Amino acid sequence: MLRSSPKAEDVEAVHPSNRPSLIGNVRIAMLSSTLTMPKVGSHLILTSPAKHVLQMTLNRPKQLNAMTDAMEEDICRVFDWFESEPSLWVIILAGKGRAFCAGQDLKDWLNKNQTSDTVRHATGEPMQSDAEVNKSLQRLKRGGFGGMSTRRSAKPIIAAVDGICMGGGTETILNCDMVVASTRSVIGLPEVARGVVAAMGGIPRLTQLCGHQRASELLLLGKPISAKEAHDRYNMVNRLVDVAKSTSEELGQAAVDQAAIELAVQLTQNSPDSVLVTKSALVMARDAAGGDIDDSARDNMLSDRSRLLYVGKNINEGLEAFKGKRDPKWFNPVPLAAPTGQPTSKL
Repeated sequence: MLRSSPKAEDVEAVHPSNRPSLIGNVRIAMLSSTLTMPKVGSHLILTSPAKHVLQMTLNRPKQLNAMTDAMEEDICRVFDWFESEPSLWVIILAGKGRAFCAGQDLKDWLNKNQTSDTVRHATGEPMQSDAEVNKSLQRLKRGGFGGMSTRRSAKPIIAAVDGICMGGGTETILNCDMVVASTRSVIGLPEVARGVVAAMGGIPRLTQLCGHQRASELLLLGKPISAKEAHDRYNMVNRLVDVAKSTSEELGQAAVDQAAIELAVQLTQNSPDSVLVTKSALVMARDAAGGDIDDSARDNMLSDRSRLLYVGKNINEGLEAFKGKRDPKWFNPVPLAAPTGQPTSKL
């Protein structure tokens, strides 16, 4: 286990003598001056902290780096470029401010959900239309939450986590090859407390990592855990970095970044061809346990119960409660026994 204490000199260790410069709306370290990086919005910062290494930092600190559609589009664009750029061998994912990523922007989700296309279930309740389900399936296929939670990148992905990591942020690190986290980080899948589901590939990945019972505890209770618990009990974190809660956001993230960069540099000391083939074999071994790991996520999306949930009373109650900073008041779930002669809708 890697442990280090954040100090002022750690900041320089992240970008030694290469302080990032601002070019347009993309922040690029001097090491990457020969790279033509994709143009992205201010919600992302792209740097190259070491040779062959790309770092993508989520940059919505006031919103705890919550995901938006525009941000996801840019992340997908960066990954598509990264995959095809031969000089880049590994990517580090990080977050600016006091969160790695707090998940989906729930206020934005609430607004979109109120205009969601629906059909009538045999019970008389509204449920998602085929078109709405297909949008989710396409998102899952494209890479899941933020274009990252189900992405099958050919190259290694390292997450550098300091602070809050919730919902889709946690689903993202579950799909990374290595995870470095500060000891002050808090990790969780609180979807059930918001009336939603961790549907972007996190459930099967978590189950593979820690088993059914521990995955159930995390997913069904929706309670956050410490980074140490994620490391010791859930197998979600490779390395812990000692960061006191009183440490500034900048120094804390710098310490975690440094640890992630050290891992990335170690990776680049190996044959890139061997690393690519080995990672491919790792992904195939993971999927071999029961076929494509995301088959279960797709099947769940196609179920009537899931389609009822996403346009039902409880998802709106959960999102409205979150928006209003109050406790939700849940409704009984819809009984799925359809009246005789009225079969449920299927895709």
